[in-house]
Amino acid sequence: MTTSPTEFRDAYDEAPARPAPAAHRAAAHDPAGRSPLVRWLSVLTLGLGVFAIVTSELLPVGLLPPIAKDVGVSNGVAGLTVTLYGAVAALTAVPLTALFSRIDRRWLITVLMAVLVAGNIVTALAPNYPVLIAARILMGFGHGVFWSTVPGTTVRLVPEKDGVKATAVVLSGISIASVLGVPLGTFLGQQTHWQVAFFAMAGLGALVLLGALTLLPSLPPQGRADLAALRGLLRHAPFMTALLVTSLTMIGHYLAFTYIAPYLEQETGLNSDLISVLLLVFGVAGVIGNFVAGATVARSLRKSLLTAIGAMTLALVVFSLLKDSEFVAYPVLIVWGLAYAALPLCLQTWVMQSAGDATDAASSMYITSFNASIALGSLFGGLTVDHIGLGSVTWIAAALAAAALVAAALGRQSTSSGS
Repeated sequence: MTTSPTEFRDAYDEAPARPAPAAHRAAAHDPAGRSPLVRWLSVLTLGLGVFAIVTSELLPVGLLPPIAKDVGVSNGVAGLTVTLYGAVAALTAVPLTALFSRIDRRWLITVLMAVLVAGNIVTALAPNYPVLIAARILMGFGHGVFWSTVPGTTVRLVPEKDGVKATAVVLSGISIASVLGVPLGTFLGQQTHWQVAFFAMAGLGALVLLGALTLLPSLPPQGRADLAALRGLLRHAPFMTALLVTSLTMIGHYLAFTYIAPYLEQETGLNSDLISVLLLVFGVAGVIGNFVAGATVARSLRKSLLTAIGAMTLALVVFSLLKDSEFVAYPVLIVWGLAYAALPLCLQTWVMQSAGDATDAASSMYITSFNASIALGSLFGGLTVDHIGLGSVTWIAAALAAAALVAAALGRQSTSSGS
């Protein structure tokens, strides 16, 4: 990297959030002469793409029982549709980002959305488990590159002063997908058939594809994703601490959340219709939490992150202690949804603003960490369900969230020593 360690500034300990480095900012005037409306429609297109790709990734979570039944496997084996998707995305994000680094971002995003559309269609039409897994693996290849590309692309669509706002809008697609897209997909799948939910996501992906073709300007690649950039990031304490906290929180969350439907059915004793309602409650809380986080992260990233992780830890502990109570499930899922919704925005902001001019490299490593954590979370959750018991998933998730809270609280000390 060309930036020395002492030149990195750790956004985690600063009050205001800052735009990404100058290499990724939009020019003071739009060279294509686009109006502000078109610029923000471009941003919203990327946000909708984020929503589509994250919802597609996690859609099996709420539909595991019917999917498992139709393809003739256990819930634990059906969970591999999430595990392998995340594993492929994690393993391919860095090398594929480097491989496609010279492609215009407009065309790259268009092709990646085409992969999403095809993968969802094949998933819906899959006659057996091997075809289902093959479709999910195909989608995983595109996922990591998409996420490595979008953050740096977003801030090039608007003037510099709007960079943080645009990033928050696009990243909100993560939280809204996680806490609203999955419950809505679950509801649709339960009221019709689970394949219908995947067809719906294919349609949404096609809409984003058309939006990318018509609204995004030509965006030649910028930023760095080379080996030197990666080595520099690996030596930078704030960035590595951010990756550690990302891993702990995401493994914990997905270890429990991947199996939330069978957990509520078997441990809490709820019927499937009420489970979909509870997941919608989780989703509404998450949408609210996302917009609250958008305001608080801009003022204090540290406080926002610690509050979110602490609230998630508390919710998981209470859920573990009082899992038999239907009345406890509602407030717990509300707090959990509020807390989780803030995490992707907090973590992505921390990563991008600690990366100097290596934002492409940082994004690819962050996506590797994030998706590896989803894969590990769902994998460990499946092993826990099959070998220890379904009721243990929230306890283990709570322990991991508590460890993340400690790491985040000590982040300032590790940052100082690292610089």
